[in-house]
Amino acid sequence: MLLPRATLLAAGCAMAFAAPHQLDYADRPEARRIVIDLKTYRSPDGRIWRDRVFRDGYGREAYFRGWNVSGKTKHVESGFKPFLNTGDATIGLGRLAEMAGPNMVRFAIAWEGVHPAPDRIDTVYLDQVAAQLKVAIGRGMYVLLDYHQDLFSRHLFNARSWHTGNGAPAWITPKGLYPPEYCGIVCASWSQHNLTDEAVRRAFRNFWNNAPLPTPLGERRMQDEFLWQTGQALAYLKNRLTAAEFEMVLGLDPLNEPVDGGMEGLSPKQWDNLKLWPFYRRVRTVMDQHGWGEKWVYAEPLVFWNTTAGIVAPATGGHHLETRPGPGFVFNSHFYDAGRMGVDLRGVDNGTYLLHLAQIRDEARFLDTPVFLSEFGMWLNDKGARDTVRILKSTYQAMEVSDAIGGRTRWADFYAPLVSGTQWHWDYYYDRHREYQNGAILVTGQDGWNKENFSVVRNESRDYNLDHRLVERAYPRRVQGDILHFHYQDLSRDDWGKLLNWASIVAEPGQAGRFGDEQFALLTWRGRRGDAPTELYLPRHWKAEDLLVLTERRLHIGDLRRDAALTQASDEVALGHDPNGGAAGGHLLRIWDDPGVEEDADSVHFALVVNRQQAATRAFTPAQLEVLRQTLVEALCRQQRSVLYLTGKMTLPGYPS
Repeated sequence: MLLPRATLLAAGCAMAFAAPHQLDYADRPEARRIVIDLKTYRSPDGRIWRDRVFRDGYGREAYFRGWNVSGKTKHVESGFKPFLNTGDATIGLGRLAEMAGPNMVRFAIAWEGVHPAPDRIDTVYLDQVAAQLKVAIGRGMYVLLDYHQDLFSRHLFNARSWHTGNGAPAWITPKGLYPPEYCGIVCASWSQHNLTDEAVRRAFRNFWNNAPLPTPLGERRMQDEFLWQTGQALAYLKNRLTAAEFEMVLGLDPLNEPVDGGMEGLSPKQWDNLKLWPFYRRVRTVMDQHGWGEKWVYAEPLVFWNTTAGIVAPATGGHHLETRPGPGFVFNSHFYDAGRMGVDLRGVDNGTYLLHLAQIRDEARFLDTPVFLSEFGMWLNDKGARDTVRILKSTYQAMEVSDAIGGRTRWADFYAPLVSGTQWHWDYYYDRHREYQNGAILVTGQDGWNKENFSVVRNESRDYNLDHRLVERAYPRRVQGDILHFHYQDLSRDDWGKLLNWASIVAEPGQAGRFGDEQFALLTWRGRRGDAPTELYLPRHWKAEDLLVLTERRLHIGDLRRDAALTQASDEVALGHDPNGGAAGGHLLRIWDDPGVEEDADSVHFALVVNRQQAATRAFTPAQLEVLRQTLVEALCRQQRSVLYLTGKMTLPGYPS
């Protein structure tokens, strides 16, 4: 078990001495293994921040960035799998790895696919799921297995209904126990059924109450049946994966977007303690009993807990749990701007979602678990308040950047825990489905489900539905110590073509900002836990000859060593192909922080990586860049203050102009 680090103390950057690098680190089991650890930080005002984080077997902090694959699991045409067959999975996941470079997928499966009848498990379905999992894992992607549902079950809906659901099999919702589905005279979207459709709401109440259920094999109870099939499926899938493959499975999301179905007189706090978390603890027991004891329950809160929809679906708040969950759980939230999907017409600018993601981090601290954002996104190709690019960019920004410690000064916090996550979604079949909704209405376009339109990719043609710079993003996969902060400036453009350059590097107060018109990634970390390097993924549209890299030790201007030229020299910074994406994919920047004579457990390190495209940036001389590097060393390593400055129009009030 890894031990917690001490809180951050004043320390400078260390000088390096020659030390051999561990060049075969990536092939060892330690590189795959993931554990949960504690990191702490003492802010300048004396507060101590405690955050549970993921680490690999080398002790490096692990960060996960990826996609949901995919809404196709909701479809009968796919057999309730992300891909129709293993061949499509090989092509689709290969393109995903090549184009966007994720190191994780949330892999959706369906209760209906696993458990078509009482006491029956469909092993053919599970074999097909296992084969597709192997493809994702073979591409270097960790997996979160997700039992997906929306509106509980498609079998609650009429043949000619406007909408449909997915999740539970027909025998779980037998005819005669539920009224006809009815959303209301006005039905703004499919999700309204959760609030106004008594058939859907009653099914959820029966699930939480573990209500009795008539079946051809006698009376059963609904939640008991779900947990029985969960255990059978988990055990079967584990046996179909090798030990090395199973190590790449992080855990189980047992129920997508829990809906209460009506609190039945309970307060949100009572519902959390009496309904939701007892279910998650039962899932934990099932996982322990079926060989998943070292995997985590990715526990989602009530779907309305921090909604932005206001009076339509009021937020129920957090901090409800009376007994902390303990080991074995991850706080697994979703975030959609439901308000701007509805009637909120305020524009999205810099910093729009900083408060929302701060709330998500805060709930994870309350529960004493890591935080994960397994769904976020926005409908495609909207403008104004619903501008898709602005909403997604602002969400990614808030997953990286915080103002919870330093306040609204425009200086991003020096310490901001990264929120790992998987965006909704990557649909290999976008705009070419053949799904008969409720068995009656043929749907072919977009996501093929309830008129949703979220997929960022038209994967058949390798084209995007959005600015590729928003989709193909730099991010750290592994960091030798504790991540203090990271931010990627993607320079995407909104639907009007406006450049969204929301940050720059300001090394000293009063100085002009640098690199505000460039793509850049800034990563700062503390300490050193082993010989394996920091790994920073860079998008495929970045070119090696354009890279500028500043670290606390050296300046690199288009001179990075390639994989074939790795040496045993100290202070190595090397650029190579991302092994997951292959020769046509992105890059992996490796930074070895060799032990230094002045280094201690709290020494601070950084890497600023710039994609030099503008003439002004190319005009900097090596001497000028070295002065900047030394200034960054003083600010980040010695003074331990932020150099990331937020620019332009801010959504939230209180920021200086």
